[in-house]
Amino acid sequence: MKPSLSSAAIAAPLLLAWVLGGAAAPPAPLPETSGPLAVKAVSDALGASLRADVPTALTALKAAPVEQFNAKDAAFRSCMLDRHERRSPPPPSAAEVRDPYARRVLEIYQRYWWLAVRNPAQRPAEDAKLKADLAATIGEKPPADGDEAFDALTERINVKLRASGLHPLQGRTPPLYDLFLWSEQEEQDHVVALPGGEQQPVKVFVMDGWLSRGWSNYTACNQTGAAGWANPEGLYAVRAAYGDLKGEDFQVSFLGHESQHYADLKRWPDMPPWTLEYRAKLVELAKADVTRIKLLDRFYRSQDDEPDHPHPYANKRVIADMLAKLGLPANADLRQSDPEALRRAAREALIEDTRKREAESPAPKG
Repeated sequence: MKPSLSSAAIAAPLLLAWVLGGAAAPPAPLPETSGPLAVKAVSDALGASLRADVPTALTALKAAPVEQFNAKDAAFRSCMLDRHERRSPPPPSAAEVRDPYARRVLEIYQRYWWLAVRNPAQRPAEDAKLKADLAATIGEKPPADGDEAFDALTERINVKLRASGLHPLQGRTPPLYDLFLWSEQEEQDHVVALPGGEQQPVKVFVMDGWLSRGWSNYTACNQTGAAGWANPEGLYAVRAAYGDLKGEDFQVSFLGHESQHYADLKRWPDMPPWTLEYRAKLVELAKADVTRIKLLDRFYRSQDDEPDHPHPYANKRVIADMLAKLGLPANADLRQSDPEALRRAAREALIEDTRKREAESPAPKG
């Protein structure tokens, strides 16, 4: 589902030394399954990558014994070290982009992402340089401060990208500015049953032909990243993330999650990103069956106390609230809880949250 370097790419330098040296022993074969320390290192590194914290990700990967990584995890480790443990940005991975203007925009974003995930203290300066560099691609001065000026700039850039037959989306996926860029999409119509009782009709755009899947995908060497999103036009799904579009990954973690976003944004357009994620993750827990453990693994792997990191912050809030609702201690593991009780608790929590919000800030009519 997610591309990675082949095991041959890792073994090649060692194999070459063996052939030239003659007396050196061949490299030990990689294990079929990663050992426990490597599994934890990969999980911790992915969680840190989703928080745009590359130093922590690299520390985790280097701390685990190399011999514990299987081929897939060793490829991820090798890519992360090669991409991020260097003094200057790596060559941009935009060579396959045929349109020169799209290639330049992607190069600007990739350099920004590489620098911004290394040192959070420098992000304001990197944000400003990103905006200046993007403005220069259309012969403009840097935009004024504020999201409105930046949105206007990116829309002018998007017009040029669309003229080349591409589908662009720019904006902010906290904590960084983001670029999604694809070349193909298919439209579908769905009606989604949400746990609160709504039957939500949605238009789904299934996307293919990816040139950029955003900062988290780039940062984590294609091992994670956005698999979809919602906006006023409908829901957008990364086809490669969902296979035949019939499993729970698509039906629950995409359609259920993003349809709740779609419904909430219509009722409360100013809802904070972490709150949107909190409510959508409750939908996933209320509907998940065969994917329940995988879903909870993802929640536990990526947690944060910073609301500006909406996904990991929401994960931590969901876990704490579900434990409390089930009457379990704070150190209990939801993966060991009764599945139906957990689904019921998530559904009740979402309905209670909706009632509270409607009482405090009634949704606009019409």
